[in-house]
Amino acid sequence: MYRLISYNLHSGVGRDGVQDYHRIGHMLAEKNADFVLLQEMDTRASERNTQSDIDALCQPGGYTFVPAATQVTSHGWFGNALLSRHTVIRDDVVTLSVTDREPRNLQRVWVETPHHSLLLHNTHLGLSRKERRQQVKLIQSALEDGIANADLPAMLAGDLNEWWYLSNLFARLKPVMHQLDTGLSFPSHFPVFKLDRLWVTHHCQILNCGLIKDRVSSHFSDHLPVFADFAIKDKR
Repeated sequence: MYRLISYNLHSGVGRDGVQDYHRIGHMLAEKNADFVLLQEMDTRASERNTQSDIDALCQPGGYTFVPAATQVTSHGWFGNALLSRHTVIRDDVVTLSVTDREPRNLQRVWVETPHHSLLLHNTHLGLSRKERRQQVKLIQSALEDGIANADLPAMLAGDLNEWWYLSNLFARLKPVMHQLDTGLSFPSHFPVFKLDRLWVTHHCQILNCGLIKDRVSSHFSDHLPVFADFAIKDKR
């Protein structure tokens, strides 16, 4: 069994106003995640060191860190990142940026476990619905390229920023992936929106999925983490 967690960590700033990657790193290790897909990873603060931020998240759980920056400054960067306890084979980034909007991307990471290969997709979509429509089309193309041609178990997760309850925005992903019912994740103190979502291909057997919500960690960000426990189906 494997566990994947997707988490918009809000630059590490909790609802208590405290910026602390260390407590998030310990929470992820305690939740025993094999893979963590992060959005709003932020190392731009001049009073902190980029490598120290990464170590705070990775060292408690023994993770390898794979960055996918959308904005870079002289001191650090902002964007997506993936943590893995398993071997990272390669990674790339698909640009999802729309003119005159905040830069966005789709991070793709190929990992190898002792028994399986897996392709993970991590993203954070824009705030405009028109923008998100364009980005979902690009994601569909990337999924079809990365999955259909390789017949590889794959997952997609992140902060999709879709507020509409009856949205059909993700209908074009259905032929490629199945969306899990992980629940309402935003805002973390009283969730009413399903911003954080998770999809899997038919290769994945879902054993459990939902939200990570407890008194200890629910105030670490303005989003709640979503998770999936899964196995990879044997080929017949």
